[in-house]
Order: sequence, then C-alpha cells, then structure tokens
Amino acid sequence: MNRRKNIDQQKRRRQSTLLVLMLAVIAFAILGRFIFDKESELDPEQLTLDTNHSEDILTSEAPTTLYLFPIHVSGAVNKPGVYYFSDTVIVSDAIAEAGGPTAEAASDALNMAAMLQPHSKIYVPSREEVEAAGSEFSFQSGEINNSGTASGKINLNLATEADLLTVPGIGPATASAILRYRDENGKFAQLEDLMQVSGIKEKKFASLEPYLFVP
Repeated sequence: MNRRKNIDQQKRRRQSTLLVLMLAVIAFAILGRFIFDKESELDPEQLTLDTNHSEDILTSEAPTTLYLFPIHVSGAVNKPGVYYFSDTVIVSDAIAEAGGPTAEAASDALNMAAMLQPHSKIYVPSREEVEAAGSEFSFQSGEINNSGTASGKINLNLATEADLLTVPGIGPATASAILRYRDENGKFAQLEDLMQVSGIKEKKFASLEPYLFVP
C-alpha cells in the first residue's frame, strides 16, 4: 500500500515537473517573440531622421550655371562702360553699377524703373542735351531724337573717350584725336567738321556718321 502510494506521488511530481517545464518553454517562446518584435519596430526618431534626409535629397536643387549678360552704360555717368548682370536689371541698377550719374546728368529724364534687356544700351543724357533736344527727347528710352536723326547716337560734343571707343571704326588713336581737336577748337558746329580731325577722311567719316550726332 505504501509502495503504491509512493509510486503515485512520484508520478504526480514528474507530471508537475513536466508541466512546469512546458510552461517555462511557452513563457520563453512568448518572451522571445515579444523581444524580437520589439527590436524589429522602427524607432520613430530614426524614422523622422530618415524622412528628413529623404526630403533634403528630393528638395535639393542641382547646381545651375550662372549666366551673365552685358549692358552698355554711357553718357553722363562716372564710369561709362560695359557691365555684366546675372538677372534682369532696371535702369537705376545699371547707372549705379557705372558709378552713378554725374553732376551734369539729367537723371529725371529717364525712367529709372524701366527694364533693360540683355545686350542693350542705356545712355544717360546731360541737362544740356535734354534742353537742346527739347520735346524730341524720349523720356522712356533715354535716347536723343534730334529730328529723327540722332536716336541711339553719341553726342560728338559731349562724348568721352569711353563713349567714342564704342563706335565701330574708332580706336584709341582716333578717339584721342577727336578729343584733342575738340579741346583745341571748341565744340563741333556740324558733324562734317569731324573730317578736320587728323586721320578722318571722307570714307572714314561715312562709316562713322551713323553713330554720331551734333545737336
């Protein structure tokens, strides 16, 4: 009887031990699955970082080539010449780049907010030019229109060396000769007087005539 009882107790202990082991295995399996799922979740902070990085890549612009175009500024400015701009420019920007207007400039005669196209020219007239041209002066373009013959031309009596050098056919030697003649003899009375300048004959005068005027 006692032996039978001992056998039953041992059997129950083995069953209990087996049950405990099974429960332990199940518990470890559940715990392992939980840990695995936890590690496989994406860190929200890392997600934000990666998203921001992706947005930076998508929104970053490819480097563009900067295109500069020339504008010729002449007339009553302190530093006449050709200047380059990277964007559409207005008259006031071009004049400022050329050192600003001189004391004799008739700046009010210009539309300072007018847009200039690439490869264009802005001529700043003097007050004397505006008065001489009278009502024929174009306030929009800043050019002199003397009876329809001087639009876009250079005033021979007020031209600087830089202005003269923009005329096809006039080099440093010819420009110096013109200025020297003007200093010695005063203003040109008529455009044909240009042929009295050393080095300018009838044929050369004919090539220069379309670009110059005497008010």
